[in-house]
Amino acid sequence: MFVDTSSLFKKYAEEPGSDAFEGLLSQATEIAVSPVTWVEMNAAIGRRLRARSLSIKQAEWLSVEAKKDYAYFLQVLWNENLENKAVELVRRHALRTMDAVQLASGILSESTLFVTSDRKLYLEAKKVIRRVRYV
Repeated sequence: MFVDTSSLFKKYAEEPGSDAFEGLLSQATEIAVSPVTWVEMNAAIGRRLRARSLSIKQAEWLSVEAKKDYAYFLQVLWNENLENKAVELVRRHALRTMDAVQLASGILSESTLFVTSDRKLYLEAKKVIRRVRYV
């Protein structure tokens, strides 16, 4: 299963869709992520801190837990294949840069399921990946 950052964040912070995502995680034998996931995860933590929807203590806990898990994820490598696929996707689809990297990573991971909580990414992913789940 490939998981983009918008869904992975639900593992650590209670959000709409967190329960559905936990259900998917319980069935997963392997979790693949993009090479930008760790950067995006920290950006999300920073946004939540600035918006005061996370306390400093919560943000520190979230960061530690996510880092522990991240070591066990299959991380798609940033290489020429990923760049080429992302460029191909942005030329053909209405995608933001990081969404193109996420989608290209999902494709190259060859995972049987692509999971996202980003509505626009979900709609574009359905055009190029057989099994896509929105949580």
